[in-house]
Amino acid sequence: MGMNVKLTVISVVLGAISSLVLAGGTAPASSGLTASPAAHVSAPDAEAGAAAFEAGDYEKARRIWQPLAEKGDVRALRGMGKMYEKGRGVERDFAAAIKWYRPAAEKGDAESQYRLSVGYGYGLGVRKDEAKAMQWLHKAAEGGQKRAQKSLARAYEDGLNGLPRDPEKAKYWYDRSQTRE
Repeated sequence: MGMNVKLTVISVVLGAISSLVLAGGTAPASSGLTASPAAHVSAPDAEAGAAAFEAGDYEKARRIWQPLAEKGDVRALRGMGKMYEKGRGVERDFAAAIKWYRPAAEKGDAESQYRLSVGYGYGLGVRKDEAKAMQWLHKAAEGGQKRAQKSLARAYEDGLNGLPRDPEKAKYWYDRSQTRE
């Protein structure tokens, strides 16, 4: 094996082991490598929580997300909100979901803004408030959240949720919902 090939193989193996360790795993025993103590010094990030959530390991996701969320990490706040909204790894609790979504929404997270608009629109975890629902829906739509853009377009198209019928605004939001941002 040439020197360049060996270096590439070593680089790929080390990269894979580093990714595994950062995601909360350990180096495989057969690799002959062990994770250095320094690898455990940095806490996993919100992406590791998202990977655990997507894999169905909700307890691990909560263990990763909660301390990050308590420090204000927007992705972790959104993740905690999603756990409580969907009842994944915790008792389903819309009020708790809103508690986690709100700070992320206030920091500009469009998905959390959309989830707040739904909460206010249906009275899930908060008192139903059409005006607040529309405020959060507008923010989410402006932030690029596609479902918010489509909902806002429908509201303008049909004059729903206290908005006037406005075909031009409806077209604007339908068009935005079709573009990549």
